[in-house]
Amino acid sequence: MKKNKLISGLILISAAVLSCGCSGFLDESTNGKVFDNVLDTETGLESALVGAYRGWANCWTYGFNNGWATEMTLGGDDLTCPPGTGNTQEFDRYLVHDTNSSSPTVYWGCYKAIQGANNVIEHADGCSGDADNIKAITGEAHFIRAFSYFWLVRCYGKVPLIKTAVFSTDDVSVDPASISDVYDLIESDLDDAIKMLSNSRRSGQEGRPNIGSAKALLAEVYLAEAGFPLKKSGYYAKAAAMAGDVIKNRITYGFDFEDSYDVLYENDETKTGYNKEDIFMIPCNKSAGNDINAMYGFWAYPGELGGWDVVFSELTFFNKFPAGPRKDATFAYTVTTQDGKVIKWQDLKYARPYYKKLMKNPDVSNYYNYASQIPMRMLRFTQTALTYAEAKARSDGPDALAYEMLNRIRTRAGLSTYSGLGASDFADKCVQERAWELCGERVRWFDIVRLELLDQVIAEKDPSDNQPLHAVSESDYFFPIPQHDALLNAKLNSE
Repeated sequence: MKKNKLISGLILISAAVLSCGCSGFLDESTNGKVFDNVLDTETGLESALVGAYRGWANCWTYGFNNGWATEMTLGGDDLTCPPGTGNTQEFDRYLVHDTNSSSPTVYWGCYKAIQGANNVIEHADGCSGDADNIKAITGEAHFIRAFSYFWLVRCYGKVPLIKTAVFSTDDVSVDPASISDVYDLIESDLDDAIKMLSNSRRSGQEGRPNIGSAKALLAEVYLAEAGFPLKKSGYYAKAAAMAGDVIKNRITYGFDFEDSYDVLYENDETKTGYNKEDIFMIPCNKSAGNDINAMYGFWAYPGELGGWDVVFSELTFFNKFPAGPRKDATFAYTVTTQDGKVIKWQDLKYARPYYKKLMKNPDVSNYYNYASQIPMRMLRFTQTALTYAEAKARSDGPDALAYEMLNRIRTRAGLSTYSGLGASDFADKCVQERAWELCGERVRWFDIVRLELLDQVIAEKDPSDNQPLHAVSESDYFFPIPQHDALLNAKLNSE
């Protein structure tokens, strides 16, 4: 329901782009004037694409490489925050105001990315240069626009559907599009991305999508459409088919399971930060200004470590989490202060287990610091595997592959395997496994929304955790458009 163009104007891109190294394509500067005909060249188109990626990665301002996007998922049962924490607590208590300062970072960042993607898509046909590379650039732009709108529609519901690069004064009063229309564009963009991308990531750069990335995202889109609010139950079969393709061709696309959680959550800045399960991640660089990742640091640390005490686990979630290597890798049972004092989680100021998976590796330098260059994970193979298993169960019942995916994840977690379950029971097991496997990764809240589980989740809250401030309803599944944009366009937040 908002528009980046309304809040901060057009993304300006430079006419020249530096040669992209294998790990730093987002380090390019995209500030400057858009010179005449710049987007008629392959170089200019590449620069516009960098501008699109930049919308997702401008720490402290907009995008995803900070904790604000995660704060927006606090309505889930995996995360909570200290009482009296203002904007953060609004999400945890289901009373989000349009003045909330966390929400705009996602809203603005996604529309900035959309603006850049529109620049690419609109000019690609008339662009001179290598045809194959232009096609790949355009495929990435479709992926970026789809992923951005997927976040927007799930967070805000009806939003302005902006598909052109040139700003018009009419945009100030544009009607928000229906949720169905937004999803139609997302599907169309991902269909185009699948046709335009390659099996491998362009230039071998981990921060770019390939065909498998687009298919995996489309599977998540279909899964979301099958649930609330559209409730297109036939889309479970489409989600299973798309996720199944990624699973069956995972070697071709470069994805697979990791054998150990030690690799998944090692968060070691001295290494690349990537692993086989990464379907799509946003690169971060603590040496490049706003490219830093400010979530894997003090944001997720207790105050006893100099951290900011922003989020930690809800007690009910932690207590029900099955013991084993996954739980050990997920939560910090103890923390060590800079002077070497070891503190059990029960003895912290906020007696809650903090997320070890969101903390940096304590064995390397820069542990006691807010900044990191750990990539921001957006989608990983385990999620796709569980999407297949659940969607298959909800369409025509679990098959051998569905059991294989679910049981492989449980085996890695040190848990017993399943067999002989009914379709509904199997699907419920998949949802619970997603909660444990993907907790703290911005997934659980959206699962609760699409399956309308909020009443159940609230009923199971520990009394000492934050409680709702009012009786929740379907309206609490979406957040208001940030006030800045609603003031510019009276049609936003009008319902």
